[in-house]
Amino acid sequence: MSNAIHNLDTKWFKNASGEFPAIVMGLNILDMTSVDSFVDQVIQQFKNQRMLSPPETAHLTITIAGQITAEQFRAIWTDRSAGDPILKHFMSLMVLADVLHISGQQLLDRASLIARPIERTP
Repeated sequence: MSNAIHNLDTKWFKNASGEFPAIVMGLNILDMTSVDSFVDQVIQQFKNQRMLSPPETAHLTITIAGQITAEQFRAIWTDRSAGDPILKHFMSLMVLADVLHISGQQLLDRASLIARPIERTP
């Protein structure tokens, strides 16, 4: 059992506001022992895809099948983004960036990869 990127593309979508490009990634994460190094590979592939995508690309959807939850993936991604200026910049341009954890056609959980503002108490 191993981890793999089984889909990576920039696709055009259409809504009421018009057409827009979005990066879509499909991941199989079946081996939790190598998840950290695998996420590093996923991030590198995302950065490559973003550089090849139209400049206005501001949407990202990552679909995960396997052993990791969307929140666990988000935590690793956020940690990496803090130390990677290129990833941090690309993520700052995102309007929507979600990770979806699925099993077959069922959505198990979802998390946003967009940095959450720090809430401060007065």
